[in-house]
Amino acid sequence: MGIRRWSGISVMAVIRVAVVLLLVAACLKIIQPFLGALIWSIIIAISAWPATTFLTERFGGRRKLAVGVIILTMLLALVAPITLMALSLADTLPQLTSMLHQLATSRLPAPPQWLAGIPLAGEPMVKFWISAQNDLPGLLEKVRPMLNQTVLWSLSNGARLGVSILEIVLAIIIAAAFLLNGEVAWLTAERTIVKLGGAPAEELPDVVARTIRSVMTGVVGTALVQTLLCVLGLVIAGVPGTLVLGFLCFMVAVAQLPTLVVWLPAAGWVFYTGETGYGIFLLAWGFLLVNTIDNFIKPILISHGANLPLALIFMGVIGGLIAWGVIGLFIGPTLLAVGYTLFQHWLAGRREEDRL
Repeated sequence: MGIRRWSGISVMAVIRVAVVLLLVAACLKIIQPFLGALIWSIIIAISAWPATTFLTERFGGRRKLAVGVIILTMLLALVAPITLMALSLADTLPQLTSMLHQLATSRLPAPPQWLAGIPLAGEPMVKFWISAQNDLPGLLEKVRPMLNQTVLWSLSNGARLGVSILEIVLAIIIAAAFLLNGEVAWLTAERTIVKLGGAPAEELPDVVARTIRSVMTGVVGTALVQTLLCVLGLVIAGVPGTLVLGFLCFMVAVAQLPTLVVWLPAAGWVFYTGETGYGIFLLAWGFLLVNTIDNFIKPILISHGANLPLALIFMGVIGGLIAWGVIGLFIGPTLLAVGYTLFQHWLAGRREEDRL
């Protein structure tokens, strides 16, 4: 009788677990198309919560108005530039192709004297300039296959920009719901984490929130500032395809790479067109402002953030871009940063237990 009861209880337990697993799998299958937008909305809500609290106090407790201001700002800051870039992409690629054709049938002037005076990079740049001057068509033929692949990749993935724009809009709308019910959402998250991890996990929500805000303000915020400055310099210098170059600059800045890989070739093009004054301006603007502003902004924005390895941020940007498209630029480094921080927190807890 006892064996039957034990056997019966075991079978029922297995059935209950199987039903729960099937339900979880079905729910994951349903939300899978929206998973990127959902994760991005959570990141937005956590990052924007301090601003929401501040504006709510300034607006006399009217949270809906505060959330509306934040959502409108995000739509203008994220959706509008990406939409304009997607619309201008089709016009920019033919312009670049025509520009390359014109370069192949022309000859570069002698390198300017001031170029050799640039510290460290001056001499290699002069040698490269002279090499291009002597055999510009040959140099372009070497890079043409790579440029063709880049153009084909851009065209094939251009359609994903539309999907990414919709995901960003959806994520901002969901984030608005989280911000309007911030206390309830936060309490639910705390209870869930404590339920899963027990009492030692009580401080994990705060750790995760600090890490997300650190990445979003320190890494993404700094990249946005650098991108705005870069785009402004490109517009003043009259460089075509400014929005596309600005998007590339943002990707490079988020990946913690030097932004000169974007604006330095643009400066070379300006010199080629004969606009020496604008070329000098763009070089000075890039070296003195765009390339150095992060040294001043990032310490301010990450005043209480985590010290994250550059390789982690770089892998998050590339992996996130491959996995989720444009919104992966934000999701990838943030998720890796959260995972890294939780791992460090777990190691610190294990060390304390070992001492005891």
